[in-house]
Amino acid sequence: MVKQTSGQNDEMAGSVIFTGKRTVDLAAVARGQNSKARKIPLGVSLANTMVIFERAEGSSINLAGKSKGKSQFVSIINPDFDFKTMGIGGLDTEFNAIFRRAFASRVFPPEVVYQLGMKHCRGILLYGPPGTGKTLMARQIGKMLNAREPKIVNGPQILDKYVGESEANIRKLFADADEEEKRLGPNSGLHIIIFDEIDAICKSRGSVASGAGVHDTVVNQLLSKIDGVDQLNNILIIGMTNRRDMIDEALLRPGRLEVQIEIGLPDENGRSQILNIHTARLREHNKLNADVDLKEFSEITRNFSGAELEGLVRAAMSFAMNRHIKAGKRVEIDPEAADKLQVCRADFMHAFENDIKPAFGISKEEFDSYISNGIIIWGQSVTDVLEEGELRIRQTIKSEMTPLVSILIE
Repeated sequence: MVKQTSGQNDEMAGSVIFTGKRTVDLAAVARGQNSKARKIPLGVSLANTMVIFERAEGSSINLAGKSKGKSQFVSIINPDFDFKTMGIGGLDTEFNAIFRRAFASRVFPPEVVYQLGMKHCRGILLYGPPGTGKTLMARQIGKMLNAREPKIVNGPQILDKYVGESEANIRKLFADADEEEKRLGPNSGLHIIIFDEIDAICKSRGSVASGAGVHDTVVNQLLSKIDGVDQLNNILIIGMTNRRDMIDEALLRPGRLEVQIEIGLPDENGRSQILNIHTARLREHNKLNADVDLKEFSEITRNFSGAELEGLVRAAMSFAMNRHIKAGKRVEIDPEAADKLQVCRADFMHAFENDIKPAFGISKEEFDSYISNGIIIWGQSVTDVLEEGELRIRQTIKSEMTPLVSILIE
């Protein structure tokens, strides 16, 4: 089809491919009955004939309005994914927040999102201490989504000794998403890029002394890809870091890594979930002795991260296995005894007392040893500190207007 127009552009050329006609029984519709549309080879177009347009692959035209055809919508959530088997313990609240902020809009068809005038979330930042489950959550998000295979990049891998190559590495990560966005528009699939240790390449600009300013230009290139002039709407960036304070502030504003979730140490309920996850196979094969009470260990493992709880279970297994090893001229095991192997409470206690210690916080035993004789009031300054602390506690408990109070005792 060639359309003649007036103005500086004398003609605008385009092509329309006729794909077929469908008709319904108007008499049945008039009687209030349903009539299924059927294909016909020939027909007459009337005043009330509806013409449906569908965007051809590779076309630069974006369709809108009632005449836009509804293309087949593929759900962003993998239909074969079972949320019960995610293996993420103690992070239910964080995962729900991520799903609401980052994926709720992607569950709806593109037509609904267009009508709302909404843009999809393009970035998630997971931050917190080591071993708390940031990498596990990012990996499970990639499995949950019905998208391309995630690109997993360690931050330092982006940097290159040659000038300009670091920025080129950033562009290569987005090349597939860029090409598909131009070809399919809003029907493009989701491209996931996972940056581990993202603080290595996204430090605050001007904070790194470098003659070439490599870190600054890498940040600039990443910003332009996420939220630049030719911004992409088919990408999801998941960044992970232990040092959120080192990341450039421009990367943290809405429209970029706008969903920022702190993955902290699990509470008692979270520790119980994690221990249940890592002992599930033991229970399934009757390898966990009945004297093991996971609730007991979820109570005493205060300040343990998810990785340390997993290490505790592994260490307990090693004690159980070591009991059945015969050390002599050769290392041997009794096959019959190995079949009856069970991990018992004593194995967990040995692992807890000797092998695995939390990296954060202070042990209750050490704390109790310091306060066994109470607080010694050796001067007026100690009395003032105690009175100030009691005043703050009463104020926090009784007043509904007082937020969380932080106290630093030197």
